[in-house]
Amino acid sequence: MTTSADARPRTDRLPPHARLLLTMARLHLDPDRLDLVRALADRPDLDWGAFTDAAARHKLLPLVGRHVHRHRLDRKGPGTFPYPWVFTGAYLANRERNHALADEFGLIFRELGAAGIRYAVRKGFPLAEGEYGDPALRRMTDLDLLIDRADAARAREVLERLGYLQGNLAADGERVEPFSRDTQLFWRLNLSQQLPFRKSGHRAAVPEFDVDLTHDIFQKKSGRTAPAAELLDRAVPRTVCGVDAWVQGPEDRLLDLCSHLHKEATSLFFIGENIDLQLAKFLDVALVVAGLDEDGWGAFLARVEEYDAAAIVYYALHYVDQLYPEAVPAAVLDRLRPADLGYLDEFGDLDGRRARWSMEFLPRLFHSGRREEGSASAVPLTTGAGA
Repeated sequence: MTTSADARPRTDRLPPHARLLLTMARLHLDPDRLDLVRALADRPDLDWGAFTDAAARHKLLPLVGRHVHRHRLDRKGPGTFPYPWVFTGAYLANRERNHALADEFGLIFRELGAAGIRYAVRKGFPLAEGEYGDPALRRMTDLDLLIDRADAARAREVLERLGYLQGNLAADGERVEPFSRDTQLFWRLNLSQQLPFRKSGHRAAVPEFDVDLTHDIFQKKSGRTAPAAELLDRAVPRTVCGVDAWVQGPEDRLLDLCSHLHKEATSLFFIGENIDLQLAKFLDVALVVAGLDEDGWGAFLARVEEYDAAAIVYYALHYVDQLYPEAVPAAVLDRLRPADLGYLDEFGDLDGRRARWSMEFLPRLFHSGRREEGSASAVPLTTGAGA
């Protein structure tokens, strides 16, 4: 079932709403793609409800909204979007949300720096302010920080001083309820990150602020480790959220994105939450690799070899190549490609419940019921009351 190295899945077999979202899942629309957008939007069999649902699930509503505004898809004529304010409103609302997040996260960076705690900002704002070039385009749910495990207690003190607790936001939205002991024990023994720190945002745009502290970019059960202490030695200074901060070095950053994509695409917890496959994650990687030159690829491949992470990285880049064929050089894929590609269709390995998908990648990407194919996750929930 796995797509061969020289063949890519056919998008023309997808329903119109899925083809439209795939076409718009880019930072910029060239004239040919814009023509295709207009042609698909004019199709009488396009299900606009399904399109809006897919855009939200794939965390692309703000990007779609900017395309609608920038390319005047809200005007009467070929390719007009119905209810365009839904999409442009999502873009504007996300801009307001991310401004609030930036103010809060900038404060955290300053406080960590003042306490002498080493950290690096992962994903999120470095991508939004960097590769995306517009923080309003990327929907962000939390702040991901790489922290040395030896500094975890001091980082916790900083967050608690700022009003954060490890737990879930209560139903009334006004307080955080601590996680159960079972949840705390499971995460401490099995996962490479702290349980989330949260506090109420007290506003519609930001119901809660969420901070995740990670100590290794690989999961404990992956058989690999890239501890934060090593990665922080290679961190580089950068302005993030208007504050002098630190981000991962370029090779570590891409390796982290690939590991994150692989973890969420194959783990039962994320499959159960229906957030295992999101176009936004593939777009993140595609935008980062687009900025690599020959020397950059050489340095990255050396880092992949150092951590014996070729299988994880190939998984991510293989599927990025399916969606963005121009992003990853063929020579890179050839160098990383393992002899057996069967694992590309597998999931649940990190949970100790390996299984194989019955549906090919592209249809699965848009199949909202795929969670039913995966068995229940062993990871205790960190969302919802009572977790």
